Amino acid sequence: SEHALAREAASMYKMGSNKNRQVIRRGLGYYNAIPTLQTVRTLFAAMCTLVLQFYLLFSLHHPPIDDQTNIMNEESATLDHDSFEPLPWSLPKETSSIRYQTSEEFMADYIALKRKHNIPLPWEQDKYKEDKVTLPRPIIGLNFPKSATTTMSKYFKCGGITSCHTYVEDDRIGICMMENHLADKPPMEGCNTERTEDGVIEPVEVIFDIGLQGPPCYYASLHEGGLDNIAKHYPEGTIMLVTRNATKWFKSFTEWRWGELLEEWGQGSCAFDGSLGGEEMEYWNDLYISSESKRQYWIEFYEAHTQKIREFALKHISLTYVEVELENDKMAEQLELYTGVKQSCVQVCHPGPHWIRKHDTTSKCHPPGEEPPEIDPDVENDDGT
Repeated sequence: SEHALAREAASMYKMGSNKNRQVIRRGLGYYNAIPTLQTVRTLFAAMCTLVLQFYLLFSLHHPPIDDQTNIMNEESATLDHDSFEPLPWSLPKETSSIRYQTSEEFMADYIALKRKHNIPLPWEQDKYKEDKVTLPRPIIGLNFPKSATTTMSKYFKCGGITSCHTYVEDDRIGICMMENHLADKPPMEGCNTERTEDGVIEPVEVIFDIGLQGPPCYYASLHEGGLDNIAKHYPEGTIMLVTRNATKWFKSFTEWRWGELLEEWGQGSCAFDGSLGGEEMEYWNDLYISSESKRQYWIEFYEAHTQKIREFALKHISLTYVEVELENDKMAEQLELYTGVKQSCVQVCHPGPHWIRKHDTTSKCHPPGEEPPEIDPDVENDDGT
């Protein structure tokens, strides 16, 4: 299958130098980004595997001069990911009252806590008044896939700052962040610049869709130490979360790429079914096994993720935390309050090509209430947000 071919490419990852691995990372990133038919993805994966095999064979026998002179230092400094075994992850299994708060309610409590400790709110500080965005950088979005990642990336880009979604230039953000996490480096090191249409290199200020469903699988807000690495290296940065009705999220999540995301998250490369073993995983594995439709499992998983991030924000109040709710009619108004970016920059985005074809449009984002009508109902839905 295409997954087996991709894993074969992944297993070759440890054979090459840093330069070789970058080529493989990009290939795997492009593979994960293809939202086309399964047969096309299979052919693409097979082609990539053959190309990577040839590239590795050639480069191992004929390394560049720079690689030959630095091979020992390079290999000793490179992380060995082996075959991308699932990484340890955690979510709170015991619910707290903050899990079921609305975003508006939680932000009220969070702001009160900051005021209690005399920590100024950036959107109330004079030093940000002349800035395009009234939040400290970097701004790291922790939304799950299908929770307005495209909408938020476009929002900040409309606000006039460099905002990236999924990729920074040619590098997949999730892979870059995973490698930096495992090497105890700043999360965005090596993936913190973007080339503009004019060819100018600018620092990246905002990132969304920062995860990777695999292989390999990595989500900073789920995997052990991911959030801590953000706080350690960006203690005065901003983490952001857009929540969504969990039932609506699950529907959108399962429809994306014919359920492929759900497969990888469950018993695939992420092992978010709790099958990794250990005392902390018992609750999640038992819940996964006992859930006949799995719908309730993933709804609880989603809500526990929100709880985890909220608890983290309360414990790390030097960070700036911003949370809004997608279904809240006041979301655009709240965003403008926190960020200084005008409400009109909030658009409804559907990133999937199927949605674009179904609605006979050239743009994936439209102002609320101005989405084009459905033209071709026979095109399968890939419900993006």
